[in-house]
Amino acid sequence: MRYLYILSFLLISVCAQSQKSALIFYNQDAHKAVQIPKGALLVVQYRGYLKQMELKSNSLIQVNDSMVVMGKPRLFTDATNLTHIRIDDITGFRKVSVGSQLLKTVLTIGATLGVYYGLRENGDKLSSTEQLLLSTGAGLLTNISLKFIFPLNRIKHKTKDGWIILVR
Repeated sequence: MRYLYILSFLLISVCAQSQKSALIFYNQDAHKAVQIPKGALLVVQYRGYLKQMELKSNSLIQVNDSMVVMGKPRLFTDATNLTHIRIDDITGFRKVSVGSQLLKTVLTIGATLGVYYGLRENGDKLSSTEQLLLSTGAGLLTNISLKFIFPLNRIKHKTKDGWIILVR
């Protein structure tokens, strides 16, 4: 009977641990909380194996009590480019919203198509190849400008500023 209790306790603890689905960064002084569910894009600054500072930007794949796994999710296969990071080693973070990524894409496509159709209507002296090259250049310039203005590899919050990490 004792073994049955031990086995059931182990089974319950394994099931409870496997249901972790989000990281919560909480700052009690600022009364702020940032929840990052599985699958969300996250930028993390952490101490590596040789105590060097590293920066990783990827999707949150798995969370447990002591470790975070980040990688590139796939639709039909397992995730690739996995990075295992201990929660105690995390020194900073930033959540990247889907809306900001979508806005960058829409602005880039809009600038490319806007320049193309603007030149097509008013550019009687330009050939179609020149119009296409100028619109592609405008799209690339917009994309580079957006990456410079809104960098993806920047940390917004640091643990030394009072942020603690909770697993839910």
